[in-house]
Order: sequence, then structure tokens, then C-alpha cells
Amino acid sequence: MKNRKKLLAVSVLLVFVFTMIFAVACKKVDDGKNNGNVADRYDDESVYTDLSVRESTGTHGAVASANAYASKAGYDILKAGGNAFDAAVAVAFAIGVTEPYASGIGGGGVMTAYDAKTQQYHYYNFREFLSAASTLEAFQKAGLSSIPTTGIYSVGVPTEVAGLCAIVEDFGTKTLAEVIAPAIKLAAEGFTIKEGLANEISNGYDNFQMYGSDEAFNIYSDEDGIEALKTGDTLIQSNYAEVLKSIAENGAAGFYTGWVADAIVAASDANNGFITHDDLIYAMNNYPKKEQPLHTNVFGYDIYTSNTPSSGGVILIEALNAIEYYCRKNNTTLQQIGYNSAEYLHVINTAMQLGFADKRKYVADNDVSPVTGTQFVNVPLEGLASKEYAQQRWDAIYKENDVFIATSGYDWGGASRSDNYSGRYADDLSPFTFQTTGGATSAEAVDVDDSGTTSFSVADSEGNIVSFTQTLNHFWGSYIMPENCGFMLNDQCTSFTIKTPAQSVHYVAPYKQPVSHIMPTIILKDGKPFATLGSPGSMRIPAAVLQVALNMMEFGMDIQSAINADRTYNYAVSTADSNSMSGGATYLTHKLMYLETSQLDAATVDALKAKNYYIVEYKKTNLYFGGVQGIKFNYDNNGNFTSITGGADPRRDGKALAY
Repeated sequence: MKNRKKLLAVSVLLVFVFTMIFAVACKKVDDGKNNGNVADRYDDESVYTDLSVRESTGTHGAVASANAYASKAGYDILKAGGNAFDAAVAVAFAIGVTEPYASGIGGGGVMTAYDAKTQQYHYYNFREFLSAASTLEAFQKAGLSSIPTTGIYSVGVPTEVAGLCAIVEDFGTKTLAEVIAPAIKLAAEGFTIKEGLANEISNGYDNFQMYGSDEAFNIYSDEDGIEALKTGDTLIQSNYAEVLKSIAENGAAGFYTGWVADAIVAASDANNGFITHDDLIYAMNNYPKKEQPLHTNVFGYDIYTSNTPSSGGVILIEALNAIEYYCRKNNTTLQQIGYNSAEYLHVINTAMQLGFADKRKYVADNDVSPVTGTQFVNVPLEGLASKEYAQQRWDAIYKENDVFIATSGYDWGGASRSDNYSGRYADDLSPFTFQTTGGATSAEAVDVDDSGTTSFSVADSEGNIVSFTQTLNHFWGSYIMPENCGFMLNDQCTSFTIKTPAQSVHYVAPYKQPVSHIMPTIILKDGKPFATLGSPGSMRIPAAVLQVALNMMEFGMDIQSAINADRTYNYAVSTADSNSMSGGATYLTHKLMYLETSQLDAATVDALKAKNYYIVEYKKTNLYFGGVQGIKFNYDNNGNFTSITGGADPRRDGKALAY
């Protein structure tokens, strides 16, 4: 906890200035005319669901999410006088209905936000946790050597509802019933299926019955129960609507007690799982965890991003610190290096690789266990976020014409050593060297593909900024749907290893939260709001957010262009790389790089290959690289606020609405 507090660098003066400028500017232009025109346009479903247009600009507020119906739910709350927090919770509930494969009340999430009223930043952590009975011995007794990606042993105690209810209570101006109403209507009356949802229904269809979700099979089948629903069909989720009504009427107790809780526990008991009524009550009474976001300043921008147990914020800060140091050391700028040049791509990939490496070795849940009274893991957050740490790592590892190669978990994080390298990285220090407090940690980690995730952002005319990321983990989570409830339970426990604390920072323990990469982020420039964004995509999340942020910060792109641009992805090093390589390239000689190349020339790709990257090309933008939804604040040459633009990712069914 002490380490977290040392990273809290909130500038009251700066946030006060930007709040006043933004709020006054918004109210100044509010003559009601623009309101009426935009409202008329978005009352037409064919307009707000038109995905040929992703972005939207206004002067009062904006919502950007991965689904047009969910964006409209938040937009309507803003228009009805709700603030950004009200609208964000409306989006959260609605997108669980309209993207049921990616998130929902059976999962969890996090929020990074700025509250204009108090001029404070907030980080609300409502990630799932291991049930009280989830001990190493319990998993071993169940015959498991690793946690499966489906089924009851993959399910963490759901915390989404506790988080959303608390946000409305703490920051909202509308009632919980009012902000849930759009989601209830979408579930009960249905909505038109777009291509993205249709694809995921098709992909999951055969698994619904395989994993015992007969109810899901019926929900996502046509009237004859013969084939999966497709694009253009209407999806109705009556049981999901009843659960949402229970929450609207009873608050969090409508989910964590009563018939809904009974159904969750029954689903666990039927499969010899660990979740009990006591676990659900614990979630209701102890979530969300209310903290502060991580903070850094790079290239003149203030970055506020996710805290632990998410690793995304740590990776982003370390990578940005490394890139900034490279520019300073070489007396250059990213603009001079050249956008998406071979040098640029090599620099940001190396920076990301270092960040991912430290995530794998050091980042996990560093909260205090309610069972033992000690930290689950002592995470050196202060050291990992240190500019000096990034500098020494860069100097020890970066090679102008070669990739950073490593072959095992012990070679990834800072201060790792291996005889394979003959001292090449001997100068690389541990992040604990840059801590004011000491500690120890272990090395082995796991790769988790939490693709079943969604991210969205909301801003209002009062200056509130809210960025959410919520998830089930993999698409369709565990494939377990509690009877008569209509929602899937998460499979978040796959983020853990069935090992001891000495073997892995991701060891299983009661009440422990899983690590992830989710990282809703807010960016300021000169004390004024610049942008807010986030992404789904597992390990591609930090890469997506980093690149979209740099596209706006350093290359002056508008938000939609920044989102549309080609992306690259490169994590740490894995022996699994060899499975994707050919022509003599192995993880011992090359680093695997995934690269969208719709806008890149062949010479750039060849130059990267010369640096010993093995390139997997995507000729078109692809869902693999995440789905960034965000908002950018626009100013004139004198620094006066002019407008706000929401941008949405074509890699998902994203849509932004503003007024």
C-alpha cells in the first residue's frame, strides 16, 4: 500500500485550471440549438447505428464505446441531465447486454476517472477474485495441474455489479434504476445484431451446449432452434432483463443475495466449484477497491492510468519512460525519427518488450490478504515507474540493429540473469533498487489472453472524465450461465497458476485478484484534458493504448485517425514463438512481431527483418490488435476549448456519439 501511495502525484492546481476552462467553455456554447439538432439526428436508430461513420464531435459531452446501442444508452443519460459517471454506468450495463460475449455482470472491471466537483482522480478496482475456498490444495484435490479456460474452476467471484452500484452512489446524479433502464429495455425488447456480435455468436455456438449452457444455446438460436442468430436478427434476453430489474430495484443486494445469488451458487455446486453465498456477500461488502491511478509525466503530458492488479498502467509508464529517454539521449524527437519508420517501430517495440518483461516477473495483486494479513505480492511499483529504472534498462538492453532476445521467464524482468547471454545484460538492475522499501518476489508468470473485454470513455460538460474497461476474460467467459439468469460467468481464474508463492507471483490464494492488462487512461496537456482512451485485447492492450496515445501526442493526429492507424504488437519472449516461425527463424535468433501493414511499405518491413524480427503481417486492420474507444479534447491556437470528439475502433463495432 505504501508503494502505491508514493505514486500519487495529483496536481490540484492543474486539474482546477483545466476543469474551469473546460466547464466554462462548454456552458458558454450551450445555446440549446446544437442540442436540438443532434438529438433529432440520434433519435433515428439508422443514424446512431451507422458504422460507416465512427466518430462524433460536439461541445457538451461524448460517449465512445464498442457498441452503438451502448453508446446511445450513455448519450441519452447525458442528454437527460446525468453526468459522465451516470452515463458510464449506463454504458457498462448496456454493453453487457449488447456485447454479452465480452463483458457483463458475470465479470468485473476497473475505472479511471476525474471528478470535476472535487478535482480528484480516482481508480476503482472491481476485478473478480478467487473464492475463499480457492486454495492450492483445493485445486490440486480437484485434479488440476493448471486452471482450465472454461468451466467452473475458471470462474472468479463476479464483482462488476458491486463496482457499478458504488460508482452511481459515490458520483452519480441519477438513480440506479434510471441508469440501468436502457440496458433493461435492450435486453427485454431486443436489438438488431451487428456483424461483430454475429461472428462471436457463431464462434461460441457449438460450445454452449458442450459446456452445459443450454440456456445460452436457446438464447442465441433462431426461433426454430436450428442455427445461430446472424447479422440483422433481433437478440432478446428476457432472463438477463429480469436480473437487471432485480439490481435496479434492490441495488447490489439484488445480485449478491436472493434468487440471482442462489442461481450463481447452484451453478457452482452443480460443477463441484468453490463459490459460496459468503463469497458473494464479501464481494458486495468489499468492492470496489477505491484507490488512485498511477501517474507519470512524459513528453510534457500527464498520464493517469490503471493501478494494480492490472499491469497495463505499469507497462505503459515504463514504455513511455523508455521512449522518452531514447529521444533525449539521442537528441531527437519521434517526429524526426519518422512515424512508423523501422527505427520508430524498433524503439517502441523494445520499450514494450521491457514493460511486458517486468510485468511478467513482478506485477500481481499487491493488496493485503484478509486471511494472512500480509501482501499477496510485494510489487516494486515505485521502481517500475522510475525514469531512472527505465533509463538503466534501456542502456543495458537496447541494440540499434538487433532485437532483445531472451529464452526463459528468468531472463525477462529487470535484474534477470542467464548464462546464455555471457553477461550481455549484466548491467540491468532490479526495480527494487529504485524502491525506498525492499522486498522479494518470484519470477514465473503466465500469458493470459483476456480477449473477452471491452473499453469505453465518457466526458460531460462539467469536466468529468470517465474511462472504463470491463471483462469476462476470454470471449463468453467460462461458458457457464446460471439458470434463468441469461448472463455468462467469467473465466478470470485462468490468470493464476496452481503453484506456490515461491514458484510464481500468480499463485492461487483465497480473495486474491488476477493480474490483467486492462488500462483505462486519461491524458492531460498543460493542465488541460487532452484525451481519454482504453482498449480490450489482452497483451495487446498496452501496445494499442501506447500507439494511439503517441499518434495524438507526438504526431498530432485526430482521435479517429489515431485509432484507425496500423499497429504493432510485441510482448516479451516466449518459447512458443518458435511455433509461429519458419525458414530457420526461432525464438533463439529472432523476435516475433505482429504488424498491421495496410499503410506500411515493403522497405520498412524488410528493415525490421534485418534487425532480426520475424514479422507476421496483417494486411488489413484486425481485431487481434484491440479495439480502442476514446475521446479527444480540441483547442484553438490560443489554447481555448473548442470541441470534444469521440473516436471508435473499426476493429470492433465501435461507435462514438457527441453533442
